[in-house]
Amino acid sequence: MNPNLIVHNAKIYTVNPANPWAQAVACANGRVLAVGRNADILPLAGPNTRQIDAGGKLLLPGFTDAHVHFLQYAIRQRQVSLFGLHNFDDVRRRLQQAVAQAQPGLWIEGWGWDEHRWDVQPTAALLDEIAPDIPVALARVDMHTWWANSAALKQAGITRHTPNPPESRIERDADGNPTGLLREWNAIALVRQHLPRPNSATLRRWLRQAISQVHRLGITGIHDQRVEREGRQSARLWQSLRRAKELELRVHMNIAAEFLPEISTLGLQPGFGDDRLWLGHIKAFADGTMGSQTALMLAPFEGSTDNTGLVVTSAQQLGELAAQARRAGFSLSVHAIGDRAVRDTAHVMAEFPPDTESGQLPHRIEHVQLVHPTDLTLLAQHGIFASVQPVHLHLDWRTAKKVWGRRARTNYAFRSLHRAGTPLAFGSDAPVAPINPMLGIHAALTRQDTEGQPAGGYYPEEKLSLETVIHAYTAGPAALAGKSAVQGSISPGKWADMILLNQNLFEIEPDDIQHASVALTVFNGQVVFE
Repeated sequence: MNPNLIVHNAKIYTVNPANPWAQAVACANGRVLAVGRNADILPLAGPNTRQIDAGGKLLLPGFTDAHVHFLQYAIRQRQVSLFGLHNFDDVRRRLQQAVAQAQPGLWIEGWGWDEHRWDVQPTAALLDEIAPDIPVALARVDMHTWWANSAALKQAGITRHTPNPPESRIERDADGNPTGLLREWNAIALVRQHLPRPNSATLRRWLRQAISQVHRLGITGIHDQRVEREGRQSARLWQSLRRAKELELRVHMNIAAEFLPEISTLGLQPGFGDDRLWLGHIKAFADGTMGSQTALMLAPFEGSTDNTGLVVTSAQQLGELAAQARRAGFSLSVHAIGDRAVRDTAHVMAEFPPDTESGQLPHRIEHVQLVHPTDLTLLAQHGIFASVQPVHLHLDWRTAKKVWGRRARTNYAFRSLHRAGTPLAFGSDAPVAPINPMLGIHAALTRQDTEGQPAGGYYPEEKLSLETVIHAYTAGPAALAGKSAVQGSISPGKWADMILLNQNLFEIEPDDIQHASVALTVFNGQVVFE
């Protein structure tokens, strides 16, 4: 069999421990045919083989983002971005521009604000000064708090008499009137259900464009979180793209927990699908977030005597879900930020371990932002994956020190978890954070933000090696998805998904990795970005 593609004269880091480095790779029928020296691979070429001289550049397996909200990422590209704005005057100018360009009858939607960077606090009154008549809804950078103006609150029917929805909170002033901040999903839904919805054809186009964007960043696979809840059209959209042969991405779909009964009734199982789209884990929430101070804590947040966060799903409820999921053949993917949430979730997962004989996937905890020091070995003891997002360090380290104080020593404790034997899978949490894997690699290696702060790194003893970080973006997600036999390394028989970089990450300074770029992306043996 002649290959359709050969990449040669490359520095190939295969992520295969038996053969970590090579010079050339041949691809045929969407799979890696052979890996080795130039002299071994080039003679395999046939008359129709495309040959690419890599010029000595670094070739890696395609990255898999192990935690992304992809439909939301595609949608957010069309909204007002407040991401990274350190000054509220810049926020005001950005929103004033949106008001000037607003179309009649539509809302102004935006995302990415972070009040910890400003000298004012977000209120409906602040937005009313900018947009007194147009409804405005702005998602915080963590997406767990929304900021709405009075017009939006009125359209949603939120008044001082509106009770707090379950596991959520409507922030109020001293007189009991809503301030414009809605914390957690059931409160957010009061406003969200009134937003204009793009039709399926529009969303399909946006998804195709987003897939093209992530190819440029070296991403060939994703673990899409909470499919359905984050847009009931999402699973149908993925299938629509697949039927149209437009899905050039490996998609592991993690389904929102409320859909477990339907999945169980139908008898569906993890892995149901094909080589591009399949069912994954059942996604649930244990708590809120650090920035919104709704993460579930063992002790109150700094500066508070009683705020220990919010219980979104109690340990008892998680246990009931874990039992139901296990009977249906599914494992759990649980959002846990605070140290109590991480502990409770790990104990539940230990009580209901995956049925490995039936091929059940490993349990996974998403974010694992703060771990109590006595719990650093807990995940490893029970084979639980830490699905974490190093890129959050760029934005969160100042906030973490502010709200957690000395406890922040075990915030994003990547090396401690890895050293204990915890398997790692890295992602971005986009659109909460930038989807570019180079930023995540930079954060994991330097423990600094893009401005080089803090000096020396944020708890620098938690820095990881480059080999470990690449593994967590490739082989780690593959193992978590049960796809180690076909994904995660450049090895014969595996999917031919790989990326050629303009800079050799092993030869440049860690701080320069944030600027590294992709020269070529191969998906299923075909060049999809060049």
